[in-house]
Amino acid sequence: MHRLVADIGGTRARFRLLEGGGSHWWIRHEASWPSQNFQSLAEAIHCYLAQLSRTERAPIDSAWLAVAGPVRDGAVRFTNLPWKSDAESLRSRFGLPRVHLVNDLEALAHAVPQLQQEQLLPVQHGNAGTGCRLVIASGTGLGVAGWHGSGADIHVLPSEGGHADLAPVTVRQAALLRYLHRELAHVSYERVLSGPGLVTLHAFAVSQAMGGTTIRPEKSDVSPAHILELAEHQDPEALTAIELYSELLGSFAGNAALHWAATGGVYLAGGVAIHLHPYILCGPFIRAFADKGRMRPLLEGIPISLITDHQAGLDGITRLATGHDGRSSVY
Repeated sequence: MHRLVADIGGTRARFRLLEGGGSHWWIRHEASWPSQNFQSLAEAIHCYLAQLSRTERAPIDSAWLAVAGPVRDGAVRFTNLPWKSDAESLRSRFGLPRVHLVNDLEALAHAVPQLQQEQLLPVQHGNAGTGCRLVIASGTGLGVAGWHGSGADIHVLPSEGGHADLAPVTVRQAALLRYLHRELAHVSYERVLSGPGLVTLHAFAVSQAMGGTTIRPEKSDVSPAHILELAEHQDPEALTAIELYSELLGSFAGNAALHWAATGGVYLAGGVAIHLHPYILCGPFIRAFADKGRMRPLLEGIPISLITDHQAGLDGITRLATGHDGRSSVY
């Protein structure tokens, strides 16, 4: 038996073909491409299936797809791609018995309990309680999901919390909000806590250095990777952008931990968070996370870890596809 799984984000489209059954599965084939290579989810799936032999394609009994957008009634409109799709049309087009669409953060949450220590980098040591656990992913967008339980009893609660209103807590952050309101009617945390968001923060830092001149982020010739390179050479605007990112991520994570009562732990993930981890591990993030007045002692006791594995989301949807009760093995 073959089973198709995929993790489709705003940046990468990762695919995997599984073979097996029952409690034993192994990876038959994998591929990954930039999502921008395709015009639609269906086109990405078609491209992957074309990589497979006729023997591999024939017995695919279902597809499990982690998608970067809210899933409602088996349909998704991607948040950071001009795509929309639904399970029924994909099932019909590709002749598959079943197609399952799952929010990408929901899939990622299913992977976290199975991560090994070498896939996690401690950010704050604490004592994990019995409350909810939380994963926050900063990449092309900003996602958040919570879960409680373990093994067969795990229950994941997906959300679109990354689109909550940006709430400044410092004079500089208030200036940032005013800066963003020049162009945006609604300013969410995702606007600053993502790859494009880091570019926006850098444009703001340059604007401040130039006395408040508006710098349109979409006109910027820098990328998140370039900003990181500039920071390594002590460029002041790049360092300001990354410091702001760390502060805002800490504040957002602390708020989310309070909303979800996430005493079981907070996990950070996503390409931007991974690449900026040296800065997340230092002061601004931790200070902003715990700076919640009378709730400081609670937040200081919550363990925080950074997930360093870029494929964790694909592993999560794999667990869902093969039976996420902890009794299935994938090799």
